[in-house]
Amino acid sequence: MEKRLFIAFFATLVFMTAWMYFSPKPIQEKIAQQPVISANAPENKFLKPSQNIQFEHPEESALPTANIGNVSITYSPKGGYLRLLSIKGNAEPLFFENIGFRPEDENTIYNAAVDGNKLIFKAGGGKKKVFSFNKYLLEINVEPHPAGPMLIFSNNLKSSGLDQRYQEVFSSKEGAIKRNAPKKTKNQSLEKVDFAGARDRYYCISLVKGSYDIQWEKSSETAGLYLSNINGPVSVYIGPQTEKELEPYGLQKIMYYGFFHAIGMLMVKILYIFYALTKSWGLSIILFAVTIYGVLFPFTMKSTQAMRKMQQIQPYVEELKTKFKDNPQKIQKETLQLYRKYKVNPLGGCLPLFLQFPIFIALYQVLFRFTGLKGASFLWIKDLSLPDRLIKLPFDIPFLGQYLNVLPLAIMVVGLIQQKITTSTKAASEQKSMGIFFSLFLGIIFYNFPSSLVLYWFVQNALTLLYQFRISKKTVL
Repeated sequence: MEKRLFIAFFATLVFMTAWMYFSPKPIQEKIAQQPVISANAPENKFLKPSQNIQFEHPEESALPTANIGNVSITYSPKGGYLRLLSIKGNAEPLFFENIGFRPEDENTIYNAAVDGNKLIFKAGGGKKKVFSFNKYLLEINVEPHPAGPMLIFSNNLKSSGLDQRYQEVFSSKEGAIKRNAPKKTKNQSLEKVDFAGARDRYYCISLVKGSYDIQWEKSSETAGLYLSNINGPVSVYIGPQTEKELEPYGLQKIMYYGFFHAIGMLMVKILYIFYALTKSWGLSIILFAVTIYGVLFPFTMKSTQAMRKMQQIQPYVEELKTKFKDNPQKIQKETLQLYRKYKVNPLGGCLPLFLQFPIFIALYQVLFRFTGLKGASFLWIKDLSLPDRLIKLPFDIPFLGQYLNVLPLAIMVVGLIQQKITTSTKAASEQKSMGIFFSLFLGIIFYNFPSSLVLYWFVQNALTLLYQFRISKKTVL
């Protein structure tokens, strides 16, 4: 019994510790004071891989703004480009900056005007740049067609570690897509790529599917994607990472949920089905948790029965330890015979944990990136993509933050009750202490996870607790 619990505990500890390291810290502040470039364009022209891109960072408020459709734009008349974009419903600007900047225009002053769904820049000598917005599709038309390159976007590498953790640049060639963290981007030129761009937690920017010659440029502060040859209008997708929006442009491969991507995509489809029935993402997650529990119930049942058998033969194991206390090999041999006699598998209780492992990892990725959950409320939860944050406390809880999150505490309570039910009264004090520690540790790990993920885990544990309580009085030997 102790060995099985130790193995399960150790495996879960390693797993949770890894996720704690790679998962975000509490999201308690808005994105603030990102390094920006002003109406003064980059100091350098289009750069060779051996050079560096340099940007100036004065006050952002000096630049004018415009609203077109579902997009709020901060733009620079000097150079004629889109400094920042915000999509309606998302308070913070996207991480994709300086869209449409051309090094050859760094000192050109444009007059800007909004005409319907277009932001039009005009300058002397017949120069004209038109940014046309159609929902999430941006078309950039430059007249006359420039001989030099154009920046599709730059990515600020000085943003917080939390922001960087969810960012990724990518390019696709001959159907194969390559992904990198922005900080690992290398200066390079690529020919005839299908599409290229970047994504953050919820949104992405990408050239629509076609054939492009591109160049990645990186400095200590930025990573940028340049389009080398411009022979006509350039179409760019800027919007949420959803299959519905990406598929019409052949960009659905941008969506990626890690090693268990296929499981993640299936989860998304199931969540959409439940949402169509309930019109609530919170209820959809609960139904999803119930469904997964039902699918895995046969394994849960066998696991719980194995745990009950281990409890019921524990007195016999203790007798063997007392009887052969001076002969460890004899204890091991007799214990194995005892297991065979009662058909007990010491590791049987760990099976659901390993079956849940790929599901949990895929769900972790989905719920951290699922656009539908951003801003979705449920009961007291204001945003399912964030911790539930019932009350803001007048003080900080060490390592946890300033909010009282109820769901992780509920997971702790359920875990402690499970330990009470499943641990024999004759169990060693070390075993009981380990169970209590694990229940508390799990709640701490989940404390700043998105409430959607914690809600799923709570429902799973609550259902398991109900089943364990039901069979706790039954004899399974």
